[in-house]
Amino acid sequence: MAGKRTSLAALMVGQPADAEAPAAPAAPAAPKWPETVRLEDLADNPDNPRESLRDLEGLADTIRDEGLLQDLVVVPRDTWLAVYPHHAEKVGDRPYVIQHGHRRRHAAALAGLTEVPVKVRESAESAEERTLIENFQRDDLTPLEEARALQRLMELREISLREACRKVGKSPGWGSQRMILLKLRPELQQALIDGTLKLEDAREIGKLPPEEQAMPVAPPPVVEPVRRAGDSVHAGDGVYGVNARREGSAAGEKSASRRQNYGVIPLGPPSAIAAELRARLSREDLETLVELLSASVAR
Repeated sequence: MAGKRTSLAALMVGQPADAEAPAAPAAPAAPKWPETVRLEDLADNPDNPRESLRDLEGLADTIRDEGLLQDLVVVPRDTWLAVYPHHAEKVGDRPYVIQHGHRRRHAAALAGLTEVPVKVRESAESAEERTLIENFQRDDLTPLEEARALQRLMELREISLREACRKVGKSPGWGSQRMILLKLRPELQQALIDGTLKLEDAREIGKLPPEEQAMPVAPPPVVEPVRRAGDSVHAGDGVYGVNARREGSAAGEKSASRRQNYGVIPLGPPSAIAAELRARLSREDLETLVELLSASVAR
């Protein structure tokens, strides 16, 4: 009786006699979320603390040369609105909401791109808090934007100013200076945004009651004294600023070195100027100044 035949394949170690051909590898699963999204499918985050997007043209030039090197972080629309339903109207029907990358998105549009690389986050919990904190880390908010972002963070988390400053990596003193800006009257806040009001002046004005707040008064023009022919000219005679002390007519014949320089007194609200004068002038000089000012007002 003939023996049972065995194939050579069955003699291989670990290979069964009736082994079948190996199955083809499974095709990789399609990613759950896209790696790029069209610009028209992106909605700006309504909670973004920036009031304006600065230097878009410069960033657009970089994107044209180098491409968009950092992905935008986005959240699916339905996920976002589940946490922030009050933003439905602002988000509209766009399928994604930008959490980080608003400036890159608009610069990409200027550069002529139609889609951008993205990373999709599946949770919108604490998205607003992350947006506020990460914007501070980018360090390109205006002082007023920083103040409003700090206030929003305090409201959102129900925390103190000290704790909010800790979260964004700033000192409590810095935070107090920023919060003063929120006490400015609206027109002064706009002047700060426009650059017509300096930050140093804004911090001082914000300490005053609203009814006393006003733009700093520009110093009067400095007038060159008129000299007649034959008048003697002393060293140092000429233009006198508001911060330089001029001696009386009798002392005018003395050396210019006798004049006292009080330094520069910054202009600002009356209370700030008064504090500077009290710190620098003697009682006698203060009384003289009051007399001169009173005589000027009486005219």
